[in-house]
Amino acid sequence: MIRSIKLSALRGRFFLLKTTSLWVMAWMMAFICTTSMHPVHGQQAYRIKAECTVKSKVVGGNEAGLILGTVFYDVRIGRLIFEVKFPQKETWVFIDSVQWTIRNDTLINIKPSTLKPKLSVLHLSLNQQLGGFGLEQSGYSMSEVKTDQGLVISGWSPPAAARKKMGRIALASRDRQLISVIFYHPDGRILRKQHFRKYQRISNVSLPTEVVDEIFEKEKKVYQTTEYKNIVINEQTPDFYYRRDPKYRDLPRGTASPKR
Repeated sequence: MIRSIKLSALRGRFFLLKTTSLWVMAWMMAFICTTSMHPVHGQQAYRIKAECTVKSKVVGGNEAGLILGTVFYDVRIGRLIFEVKFPQKETWVFIDSVQWTIRNDTLINIKPSTLKPKLSVLHLSLNQQLGGFGLEQSGYSMSEVKTDQGLVISGWSPPAAARKKMGRIALASRDRQLISVIFYHPDGRILRKQHFRKYQRISNVSLPTEVVDEIFEKEKKVYQTTEYKNIVINEQTPDFYYRRDPKYRDLPRGTASPKR
């Protein structure tokens, strides 16, 4: 039985649920990603909608997390929208390096975010750039390449002017599909590993329906799994769901206004 649940924030991207049991986590692991095929003939893929599940666990601890919701992304608008259904109904809007939190159509918080929509899996997949992780467009340059047991492994270096703040990145691919990414600190430490699994082709878009992150904190390691299902390409939901402007504000005076 779950004796207690305590909600807290981790990296501003997902919540931790402190529990004495992992029944919820085990139940969610039983889900299998499925996809709704909606052919788009002669059209370029420009928007995506999908049900999304995010599960997280601190290695060696009793903290676990679960988020359920729906994601919306339109490359023409450039906002990554996450309509959260659980653990609390609210909307997260990611724009450039900023996150809005909207609850009951009211903007209640604006804060910095490390999640940039144009570097997200959804944006890169729609633009058929996931294979190179969009690194060339980000100013990175390939510094080495080798093969190992069917994998093509490439090393990428940040721009010279940014090497004190940005570390190198390593990519592993098989059959032109990105399999994993490793992010390094400028001092050589591994900050994060990201693994892309269960690829499906939907309306000419190749998309991993499972993304597994290993996040290396100072004193702990976090596993996070993101699953996408019921994916729809170029669906005709009104633009409101891809833009998600709040109707009201509940912020103190002087807070920066949202971008339109």
